[in-house]
Amino acid sequence: MTLFALLSRQRRFVYLIVGILSVAGVWAALRLPSAIYPELRFSRITIVAQGSTLGARQIVFGVTRPLEEAVSIVPGVTRVRSHTIRGATEISITFASGTDMDRALQLVRARVNQIQATLPADLEIEIEQLTPSLFPIVSYNVEGGDPATLYDLARYDVKPLLSRVPGVGRVDVQGSDVREIEVIADPARLAAHGLSYSDLADAIRRAITVQAVGRVAQDYRQYLIVTDQEAHAANDIGDVIVRGGLHVRDLATVQIGTEDHVRIIAGDGRPAALINVTRQLGGNTLALADSVARIMTAIAPTLPPGVHVKRVYDQALLVREAVRAVRDAMLIGAALAVIVLLVFLRHGRITAISAASIPLTLAITVFVMRLLGQTFNLMTLGAMAIAIGLVIDDAVVITENIARHLRLTGDRARAIREAVQELIWPVTTSTLTTVVVFLPLGLLQGVVGQFFAALATTLTVAVLVSLVLALTIIPLLAEQFVTAHEVEPTRAGPLTRAQAVLDSLGPRYESALGAVLRHTRRIVLAALALVVIGIGLWRLVETGFLPEMDEGAFVLDYFTPGGTALNETDREVGIVERILAATPEIEGTSRRTGAELGLFATAQNTGDIVARLKAPGRRSRDIFAVIDDVRDKVNASVPRLRIEFVQILSDVINDLAGNPRPVEIKLFGDRLDSLEAYARRLEPGLDSTEGLEDLFNGVSEPSPELLMRVNEAEAGRLGLTPQDVGDAVSGALLGAQAGEIRSEDRPVAVRVRAPDSVRFDPLRLRALPIAGATPLGSLATFTSAESRMSLERENQQQMIAMTADVSGRSLGGIMRDVRRVLAAQPPPPGGGAGGRIRVALGGQYESQQEAFRALLLVLFLAAVSVCAVMVIQFESFVEPLVVLLVAPVSFVGALVLLLITGTALNVASFMGLILLVGLIVKNGIILLDFTRLRMRDEGIPLAVAIREAARVRLRPILMTTLCTLFGLLPLALGIGAGSELQRPLALAVIGGLVLSTPITLFAVPTLLVAIRGADFRLQ
Repeated sequence: MTLFALLSRQRRFVYLIVGILSVAGVWAALRLPSAIYPELRFSRITIVAQGSTLGARQIVFGVTRPLEEAVSIVPGVTRVRSHTIRGATEISITFASGTDMDRALQLVRARVNQIQATLPADLEIEIEQLTPSLFPIVSYNVEGGDPATLYDLARYDVKPLLSRVPGVGRVDVQGSDVREIEVIADPARLAAHGLSYSDLADAIRRAITVQAVGRVAQDYRQYLIVTDQEAHAANDIGDVIVRGGLHVRDLATVQIGTEDHVRIIAGDGRPAALINVTRQLGGNTLALADSVARIMTAIAPTLPPGVHVKRVYDQALLVREAVRAVRDAMLIGAALAVIVLLVFLRHGRITAISAASIPLTLAITVFVMRLLGQTFNLMTLGAMAIAIGLVIDDAVVITENIARHLRLTGDRARAIREAVQELIWPVTTSTLTTVVVFLPLGLLQGVVGQFFAALATTLTVAVLVSLVLALTIIPLLAEQFVTAHEVEPTRAGPLTRAQAVLDSLGPRYESALGAVLRHTRRIVLAALALVVIGIGLWRLVETGFLPEMDEGAFVLDYFTPGGTALNETDREVGIVERILAATPEIEGTSRRTGAELGLFATAQNTGDIVARLKAPGRRSRDIFAVIDDVRDKVNASVPRLRIEFVQILSDVINDLAGNPRPVEIKLFGDRLDSLEAYARRLEPGLDSTEGLEDLFNGVSEPSPELLMRVNEAEAGRLGLTPQDVGDAVSGALLGAQAGEIRSEDRPVAVRVRAPDSVRFDPLRLRALPIAGATPLGSLATFTSAESRMSLERENQQQMIAMTADVSGRSLGGIMRDVRRVLAAQPPPPGGGAGGRIRVALGGQYESQQEAFRALLLVLFLAAVSVCAVMVIQFESFVEPLVVLLVAPVSFVGALVLLLITGTALNVASFMGLILLVGLIVKNGIILLDFTRLRMRDEGIPLAVAIREAARVRLRPILMTTLCTLFGLLPLALGIGAGSELQRPLALAVIGGLVLSTPITLFAVPTLLVAIRGADFRLQ
């Protein structure tokens, strides 16, 4: 029994299954989570240790090195990189691909816990696995009040409402001022009573600490005995008795104040509190953003007069735009493909049957995506858009063959049975060639592997579903609805002329092929010439990493010179904010000084500004032109300010991947002075490189310090150690924590400190009384000095990282110039006073090189996989090798189109080349399989059979090729948000198919006849 006979008997069951799966697909489409990228997991863990007041060099020895040594022995660690600043260190741990990151996180935490006792006591350590959920998808500013009030509103009124939204990961609130109870004690008054700031803080803490001291049973009830010392207001702190009858208010002024300024948060140049909302893994970005927006709308009327919330960043806007753009591309591609079918098939009914495979395939694919845990994102939606031109191929070939057999015989059932049976094997194998090219993608690691695994999975599912539908539902629909009338030539109408042209193509091609078969040498020379051209184009085409897209928002990272006071940094950044406000395309900004987007150790002279642009339809320039304009204006207005630009999602992905900058030159050596000198030598040559922007030479600017050296003899005479003197000074200047008061449901910290007139006046510092009335100046000397603001290390070696961005040129072109600069300025020879300097290239260029090496291997394995499928079909190596020879020649077409459109060869266009390997051989299989069929059934020689196959199979080859080309055309045009990710892939496929089709039609038969001989017959 044939396949069609079985299906015909069970047609109702087939209809039922297809209907159920299609309805399930529609149901899944309404519930599938939406996000901008697939769910990504990165093999990185970050440790941020902060809270100390030491300088960068002391932090390296006291915190960074012990942590590096502890985590370096965790299994799977490949790189440990640290960034140390005043009072904090950030350690990034990279693991080998395939590492169980949940277990790795446990091991890292265990190692840190083992050494935590040896670290400074006041250190706060945060250990997190880096995932996209650490970065916000929605950000709001709370504006229109004083900073402390805005922070309280955001922290205690808004945050609890947002935290309960399903799918929310974290709600982080940042503000300039955080309330605290200030106990401001004059040092002379404390000294007169023989007290220190620590003594006063301890007395307050002991007095207001609540304790559970016991239980007692009385009257059948159990009572908990709790000390009733809880403080609820500043007056309660003032009433605390320190000793004897001495109250805190007798020694100090108690008032409501704010913590010391270490950061500034602003929105549109005004004080603000910033609310960042992240999503859980698997969360729905659109649903989450909508829920947050509803809460913000509901809470707005309840805010104090003048206070309002303003959306600063909303990733859902980009997701919606991207989904809309891909949807439009799918609809346009499908419409163009259907028009192609109508032109070739001539009648609406048979065209509709072929076109039915598109919605059915997409619906069932969405259902399978849900089963596989996929989401709607740029990669899966892009795969579905790419699939539009592919999923119709099998249906087209089957339908066209049914139509051909119907023209040969009047028996509809027999015609359909023979048409389907004739194509089961070639259609299956040609589809499998598209599938097997994606199997080696499992070798890709990191961001690239995870990105394109989602695309490959979705595309594979769609192609396999289309194959099943083409062999099942399409023949059944044809049996029910297609009659001999639907395959007859049209005698009137707009398609008549097109029909005449198409009908003449077969005989013309057959005669042309007959002429070409006699000129094998010319065909071979032409193919070799194309290969040589391809090699030349490979050297000419620009290269990049991941395609850049207009996200509608960017981050401006800024750095003032080392040691710049917070107020001066605020003044300089204020100029930048005014430039951004005057830029017509920018709709709003939020600014952090002393803090950054994500999990980082940040100094007070650094920060970032997030700028949100208007919708693309409301602005005349793209984001890249806006960034270039802002860069020029900022560099001209604030030359002391070092700036870097990056789009938000690019920043997130690159930070997570561990290569945040496109260009990074790492200098390793034993002496930091030598590294800095060599970096300064390289700087002029790099700075003059065209397209290199925001260059940073990696040299940490000097930061001022006031070194306090304690005279141990004098201190010992008073019974003090240097640490005792340091603790006393720290209590006066930094303050001593003294517990907290509980006002309603809000805790407010209590801190004891000296007056600002003492803390911020270097002249009065020496008069600070220590251990009674002894002035600090008699116990210690002060010396002005400078130290490095930050220190970089990688794998426990000190390092300088020179970084830069790229603009107006491809990454590959710029790196060629960078290599020339490095060759012209080699590091000094080792062995001298400066020691040996080692140079390594990192950044996104390093990621690009790793990805390209892996993709070349994938390309080779894809070709081997395709060859294996064809060997099974043809039971010979000759036909597979002849068909595969088309691949490298067709790459010339892909490179030409990339060069013409100015598109870089990046991982997306490389994926197009891999997909091209599977698509190219489909036409060859359809042609050569029919050739073997005729040779086997009729015993005719190869030359005769291949000419007949050429005439018969030209129409389906042209139909499938044109459907694929027109299906990809909307993506190649790059219209809409997020289209930049799929555009290079579409261009590569279109360019390759355009060239490969004539090569398949002429070169493949010619080479096969040349190898086998014109009189070759099957045994």
